[in-house]
Amino acid sequence: MKTSFRLVLTVLACLAAPALARADEPKTAKVAYSALEIARFDVNREDYSSKEAERAGKISDEFLDGIQRALLGEMTRSSLFPAVRKPAESAEAGSPVLILGGRIVDFKPGNRAARYFAGFGAGQQKIEVECVLKNKTTGEVVAKEMITDRKVAGWAGGSEEKGVEDFAEKVLAFLKRSIGAP
Repeated sequence: MKTSFRLVLTVLACLAAPALARADEPKTAKVAYSALEIARFDVNREDYSSKEAERAGKISDEFLDGIQRALLGEMTRSSLFPAVRKPAESAEAGSPVLILGGRIVDFKPGNRAARYFAGFGAGQQKIEVECVLKNKTTGEVVAKEMITDRKVAGWAGGSEEKGVEDFAEKVLAFLKRSIGAP
């Protein structure tokens, strides 16, 4: 019994050693970009070709600004880039900048009361965006991905702000995968 306990402890210590060594490394990824610019997502308010496109066209400008603010906050806290900002008119000479932008594909504002009282998916909030990462200097698309977040439930029916925060976390994960960050 004591031998197996020692064996388990030894294995756990061997598995934990690399993680402890990595804990001392700085969070900033070794990225070739000096800044990340977060553009406000586009929406085609004249597209009625599908239910999703029609719903996306109903998103308010205030909500789009809220998404941009949430992304600015999430990306700044992540420390992946030396600078995170709204799009600037011109990039600094010799400093490559990555632009995060995209297009709202579908949007359901949801209904907190329906989520709270009815449950079972009633009143769900949905944000679906085609996210695009571009090199600002060359215009080259670095990565593109469809990101969807749904707020189905939550404490007291969840909140609109929590749905946007969850969406920002998914965009951060996409960004990390795209640039090869840990």
